[in-house]
Amino acid sequence: MADSKSVWVNLMGAEVRFIQGKKFRTRVAIAGEGNDETLMMMHGGGGHLETFAFNVMPLAQHFRVIAMESLWHGMSSAPEIEANRNAQLAEQVFDVMDALGVDQVWMHGEAQGAQAVMHIALNHPQRFKGFIFESGGGVVFKEGTVKPPLPPVGGIPMGERTLALLKEPTWQGVKDRLLMVMHYQHPERVTDELVDIRYAHYSRPSTNDAQTRYYTSTPSQAQYAPTEDDIARIDKPVLVIWCDGSGGLGPDAGERMASIIPGAKFKKLPETGYWAHWECPDDFNEAVRRFIQGEPIT
Repeated sequence: MADSKSVWVNLMGAEVRFIQGKKFRTRVAIAGEGNDETLMMMHGGGGHLETFAFNVMPLAQHFRVIAMESLWHGMSSAPEIEANRNAQLAEQVFDVMDALGVDQVWMHGEAQGAQAVMHIALNHPQRFKGFIFESGGGVVFKEGTVKPPLPPVGGIPMGERTLALLKEPTWQGVKDRLLMVMHYQHPERVTDELVDIRYAHYSRPSTNDAQTRYYTSTPSQAQYAPTEDDIARIDKPVLVIWCDGSGGLGPDAGERMASIIPGAKFKKLPETGYWAHWECPDDFNEAVRRFIQGEPIT
């Protein structure tokens, strides 16, 4: 993780505001105006804009960075959830791009955010230069090709724990939930400030309701999961970044995903959970920079 500086010290220099598009209101952090390339970033389920505190300004040295808060999360819009949730998140991405007058971007997605980016890559790739999948993508791998998922940190599935927490948010409950996205050997990465921020989000009635609807809808999304044959059709540059210590699929899944997508690059970040961008930001940011600038991924 970055130095012991706070979230908001690290975000100094970024413009944090709301974008009102034609369909949605989205909270964003923007920096790096004037740079040639634009990178959009989307967090995972249960997250919020602050998860990108250690990425926006470092990456803004090279790119225009637009970190966005997803529908049903934080302070962004929380519409009714339709059948294919990832299709709505794709609409949000386009809504932000159109509102800002951005035509072409590189697109990053983390965990469940990567599933939305996968939907874009498979169905609406035209306005994207390339895709970065961080510890996710929702791919249904052929039987026997990857190791089974690791047991969830704390022993309770993340969705189940989140729904229980939303019914009665507590500071300690939020911390326990955040520990699930970090490497199991590094609980120190869940700072008190991060817990304070998420506790504030989960305690806000509108966000609490939106998150409850989001996690209640999660099981129904499995029918839209892409297959190996689907992802073999992606014809844009791809970087797959994967962790080795979450309660999910291990790095062998990321390697297989990268091996199936033509020309995809793979980067494992050791001792990270779902949040490599937070847990190991220097290495994460450098991998992203190298990928977008066409340098070898080391």
